Amino acid sequence: MKLTIFHTNDIHSHLNTYAKISKYIRDERQKLSHDSLYIDVGDFIDLFHPLTEATQGKENINILNESHVDVATIGNNEGITISHDDLNHLYDNAEFEVTCCNLFDLNGALPRHIKPHVIKEIKGVKVCMIGLTAAFQQFYEALDWKVTSPLLALKNEISQLEGEYDVLIVLSHVGIFFDEQLCKECPEIDVILGAHTHHYFENGETRNNVLMAAGGKYGQYVGKVELEIEHNKVINKKAVLVDSESLEEVNVDYEQIGKTLLNRIILNRSFSLPRRLYSASYTTDLLCESVLEHTDSDCAIINAGLIVKGKVDNQLTEYDIHQMLPHPINTVSVELSGSELKQIIYIAMSQSYMNETVIGFGFRGDVFGGYVFKNISYIESTGQYFVKGIEVQDHEMYKLGTIDMYTFGRYFPTLKEKEIKYYMPEFLRNIFEQKLLQNEKNE
Repeated sequence: MKLTIFHTNDIHSHLNTYAKISKYIRDERQKLSHDSLYIDVGDFIDLFHPLTEATQGKENINILNESHVDVATIGNNEGITISHDDLNHLYDNAEFEVTCCNLFDLNGALPRHIKPHVIKEIKGVKVCMIGLTAAFQQFYEALDWKVTSPLLALKNEISQLEGEYDVLIVLSHVGIFFDEQLCKECPEIDVILGAHTHHYFENGETRNNVLMAAGGKYGQYVGKVELEIEHNKVINKKAVLVDSESLEEVNVDYEQIGKTLLNRIILNRSFSLPRRLYSASYTTDLLCESVLEHTDSDCAIINAGLIVKGKVDNQLTEYDIHQMLPHPINTVSVELSGSELKQIIYIAMSQSYMNETVIGFGFRGDVFGGYVFKNISYIESTGQYFVKGIEVQDHEMYKLGTIDMYTFGRYFPTLKEKEIKYYMPEFLRNIFEQKLLQNEKNE
């Protein structure tokens, strides 16, 4: 018996590219004379796209339905960029099964419509698929979810399923290093379909007789795994990738539909919200002030590159704000001693990332830009630091408002070790919009 498994991962709402991938998979499956499955390994949604934003991912699920996907798992974008309630209802209309065995609500129940595993019987062969998602614990906790160790969750699920399956496929939205560990610790796995770290294998990679397959990011590739099964055991397996650049283009209007849905008017007067990367602007000052107020902090720091597009016009819509701030980035606050805050300000004042092109951390823009401050000042000649005009004292405590992008250790290593308070599910664009409306009301 032959079984072909088509797989995608980390599409991140690149829906124009996905349209031709979807057509390719549907066409190829029709040509086959044997059975096939189509599996998506998470981060199919990304709120940077206006259609995804407008529908909180539900239209993405309709698109997967149209693609005849069989099984999917969730990535961190499904898990932590929409609200608890929206995740619970994300798959209400799904015509496919969803599996993830390491995410629970506070009562220990899986999100609605999500199963710890899926078993499909194909010509007498029981194919078991188990989904896993990356354990962004603090983010999930802020949304009233509990995410557990993917390794322990998987081992527990496998032990409970002993004797109930013939072929074992893991849908791992955890990353390549985790998948390599799985190859060592769980040799009973036949195939790991990988995601999250945007890696890819042109012809798969086999370790400890476990085949790893992954397709990069943004629809770069379509994955295809071929299994040969005899006497209910996999006797041969191989993986290949198809470059989506080679696929036939499909005309879609997803962007325009999203723009139409986000047509709510925020400002109906003449305004100027410019984008400036290397000098202060009204836009970045307003955004930094909104972070300060939303986190109820003593001071705040952001970077100018968060403003992806400027807008000068006579009408501002929800779509315009989405285009200005497309990032799935939340605000955070952290308590710091004066000496720790000085270290943060010193690093920021050096502006060493100003021209850097940023990839990851939820950032959906291009250049980092200069740091922007609120209630912070510095006299270089004397080495004095001030918050609200008062000199910072080393042993006093200060509350800094900033963004979750800085908490991973890349920009301010000190923050990685600190207890962080996450303000979720509101994104920067949500609090920026509220600030604009508040200012409008007060004028």
